[in-house]
Amino acid sequence: MRAALILATQQFAEHPAYADDGIEEFFFIESAPRFRKIPYHRHKIVLLISAMRHTAARLEAEGKTVRRIALGDDLTFKAGLQLLLEKHRVTELTWMSDPNRPVDERIAAICADHDVDTDVLSDGLFLTPEEEVDGWFAEHPTPLMEDFYHWQRRRTGILMDGGKPAGRRWNFDADNRKPLPKKGVEIPPLPQLDHDEITRAVIAEVDERFLDHPGTGEDFWLPVTPAQSREWLDVFVAERLDDFGRYEDAMKADEPFLFHAVISPMLNIGLLTVEEVVVAATRTDAPLASVEGFIRQVIGWREYMRGMYRAHPELEHVNALHLDTRIQKYWYSGERMPADLPIPVRTVLERVHRWGYAHHIERLMVLGNWFLLQGYAPREVNAWFLALFVDAYDWVMVPNVMGMSQFADGGFVATKPYVSGGAYLQKMGSWWPSAADAKDSVFTDAYWAFLERHEDVLAGNHRLSLALAQMRKRRDAKG
Repeated sequence: MRAALILATQQFAEHPAYADDGIEEFFFIESAPRFRKIPYHRHKIVLLISAMRHTAARLEAEGKTVRRIALGDDLTFKAGLQLLLEKHRVTELTWMSDPNRPVDERIAAICADHDVDTDVLSDGLFLTPEEEVDGWFAEHPTPLMEDFYHWQRRRTGILMDGGKPAGRRWNFDADNRKPLPKKGVEIPPLPQLDHDEITRAVIAEVDERFLDHPGTGEDFWLPVTPAQSREWLDVFVAERLDDFGRYEDAMKADEPFLFHAVISPMLNIGLLTVEEVVVAATRTDAPLASVEGFIRQVIGWREYMRGMYRAHPELEHVNALHLDTRIQKYWYSGERMPADLPIPVRTVLERVHRWGYAHHIERLMVLGNWFLLQGYAPREVNAWFLALFVDAYDWVMVPNVMGMSQFADGGFVATKPYVSGGAYLQKMGSWWPSAADAKDSVFTDAYWAFLERHEDVLAGNHRLSLALAQMRKRRDAKG
């Protein structure tokens, strides 16, 4: 009997296995032990389980046979798959390749132990075929994101005018990344969803089974089906894309989402496809600067991180600055935060515990910045992001956290550490009452201390030459 395993992160409306008439049954595994392995935010668990149950229900409504290992079975993924293979006498198992190491190898090993043939489909979460992204990285020993992005644009024809980029510019950073205007700006809210019976049941079950995990299922706020996700995307394009580019790096203490699309939770589990997102964003009258800034994140940054993960597995273990501070319990629990935790960190951490989300500049320049300034062990930082964020998976977080955010690779992914004092944060978010308060903050003190502590390692980095010179001048003035 031929069966297909539908992985939790591959909830496509049109998974290629659905069109294979030779596949007789479809397997779904809800592994409670997997979710208990690290304390995943409850919203992440709700998203994955509800999405799977909606997919299973849709297949059953179409007359297909679905077999499911439920949360209540309390089986590991391995035990669940073994049970399904044995009980249903599977002779061949089809599944879509998973981008995270070593999922495919583990599934194949289980099949081999049970004399089950395998059929592995190409990964559908990305625009770039595996062999093409692997080939590009093989040809670029020092792979720069901007080079990769240009290659993507040329390869796909997206935002191209013949052989030249639309608007005759590859990016529009000069027009983008501004702070919110002091007079204020209207920020359209995210769509409000009415949860159906399936999602309500999942929320109740997750809240009951994962009491010690961050968040609460009652606050769950995300789409769980392809149709809901497409509507969510359409609302972003209609209401927020116009201002996305201009304010993509802005922050505001009482606005967790601003003009961001917040589609990564759905995109990273197949509820949306890259092709859908590109079509929606490029067939609009939105300013080219905003469209390009958004497209760069989708076909540039996201796919570059996936390629970096595939090409450089060593990134999982790097620690160039030899940082070793352990993550304290409050990062996971949200309880008993230190009184001296800087306002930006406290605010963003509180919203992460509520939503399982913070937008990219808050991740990088508030949370990641503080983790690095305080000397947290990079692998612990990576584990925390994986647990707390609804859109976090190894393929995207390892290169993003270990490389770009925590500089653990010494400058391979990002050419300089993304650190700052209070001045930058104040400029982009007005976190303190005044610029003087930002300058005198513990964030600023930590920034100068970081530069002094790692001066020997950072001295050769030309992008930090001015900052290091300022640090030495401050040090000399103190005698």
